[in-house]
Amino acid sequence: MRLPSGGAVGLDRLVHAPASRALARSGRELAGLLMPSLCVLCGRQDGTVCPECVPGLVTELLHPFRAERDAAALPLYPGGAVRTPPRPPPARSPGGVVPPAASAEDGNPPMPLGVPEPSLQPVPVVAAARYGAEASRALLAFKDHGRTAVAGYLRPAVHRALAAASQLLEAPGPFTLVPVPASTAGFRGRGYDPVEELLTGALPPGWKVATGWLAHRRRPLVDTLRTRSSHAGAGSRQRRHRGRDRFRTTRRFAAEAHRGLGRNVVVFDDVMTTGSTLAATWHALEQAGIRPVGAVVVAAVTAPGTAPDEGLNSA
Repeated sequence: MRLPSGGAVGLDRLVHAPASRALARSGRELAGLLMPSLCVLCGRQDGTVCPECVPGLVTELLHPFRAERDAAALPLYPGGAVRTPPRPPPARSPGGVVPPAASAEDGNPPMPLGVPEPSLQPVPVVAAARYGAEASRALLAFKDHGRTAVAGYLRPAVHRALAAASQLLEAPGPFTLVPVPASTAGFRGRGYDPVEELLTGALPPGWKVATGWLAHRRRPLVDTLRTRSSHAGAGSRQRRHRGRDRFRTTRRFAAEAHRGLGRNVVVFDDVMTTGSTLAATWHALEQAGIRPVGAVVVAAVTAPGTAPDEGLNSA
């Protein structure tokens, strides 16, 4: 049964209202007290994260960093310039005649001297942590196994990343933070949106969360029956454009976006692997007339041994 548009909007507001989210969070924490569970990292001792595992998790979450170099599907924009090398003087014939310069009709138009060639760079992304052993287990338990108490260890890392974002993104505040929305099936299965859950509580000065600005597009039934293709073997161009239409802006965006004039927009997600989800978010916002200045994620997958200035997007 399909709800009327007004009923759907009202239900959405009720589910995402601060009071409803606080009540649901309290219920989950109470369930955790009544039914103790094992440590999400070692699986042995009782507690969300046992005392022996806390130092390792906290250490992985301490240092935010720029993480876009290993995400091959992120959008590319001109950022910086590479100067063209100086051209040698034209050769003279034995008679002292200078041959004519190449023209556009020759298929090799001359480049103006001293004019920089734009270089394409991936959009900047700040990660609170690398997707290491402890961070990956904590995030998987939080997202897929209902261990919402793990958010108590992840939120401080998010806070540190947001506090450092202005410097790392090289963009001034204030900022509007747009969370990547959970799918309807994911929200129904979990009972909560893990991305929005990480943004509850106080944020650093100058940050404001814009929940409900984005939503998943309804996919035709025939598309839902198709097997999803993997990113394995796909080139960076394919990854960048695959699934970029999965999000759309909402009525809430239309009603609230004008209030954020003068604020830089930043996208927020939990984990970045190829960057295709962030690319789809960028596409939806740009279609609505907004270009974000960057993104913040809790953890980013990086290649082993990758230096800070190297990665799949650096070539």
